[in-house]
Amino acid sequence: MKNPKVISEAAVKSRSITLADFLTEEELDRAAKLYEHREATGYAKAVCEQIIRPNIERINKALNQENDPMYLAYAVEYVMNEARKGRTQ
Repeated sequence: MKNPKVISEAAVKSRSITLADFLTEEELDRAAKLYEHREATGYAKAVCEQIIRPNIERINKALNQENDPMYLAYAVEYVMNEARKGRTQ
């Protein structure tokens, strides 16, 4: 079992961010267009390679921490999926 102190310290250090906290308007538009034309798989990888990875230095500065580009791409995919669910309900 994980040490509860480590878990609680991680929870205290976590924070909520929005995509606009680390993606520019242009990057958000590109991510949305990629989403519209996405394949069944591969969206997160495309976002990572085409949007996140080329801009990771700026993104890290915007978020004031070092980030895993693929993790951020998965976050973008999650938000896009949730936004789509909201439109179809």
